Amino acid sequence: MSRASLIGLAFLYLLVIGLALVVVANRHQARQLFAEVQKLEKENAEISADWSRLKLEQSTLLNQVFVESRAKQELGMQKPSADNIKVIRE
Repeated sequence: MSRASLIGLAFLYLLVIGLALVVVANRHQARQLFAEVQKLEKENAEISADWSRLKLEQSTLLNQVFVESRAKQELGMQKPSADNIKVIRE
């Protein structure tokens, strides 16, 4: 083999090694990004569950029956009788 052939062969060998390292680095980065996507999807699911729970809690707290029962129990409030109701007209 001539010297030029050996230099060309060495160059191709180094090129193959370099490309193999690039492939390994790309796969490693792809795995890291996939793990991050999975983590963010899990976080999104948790936040969505919290949002649903908070919306349900809000609707419960704004429920007229719930408000009325809390007003009676905690504040001692009661509905006025018919003779205590006054209608004001302008």
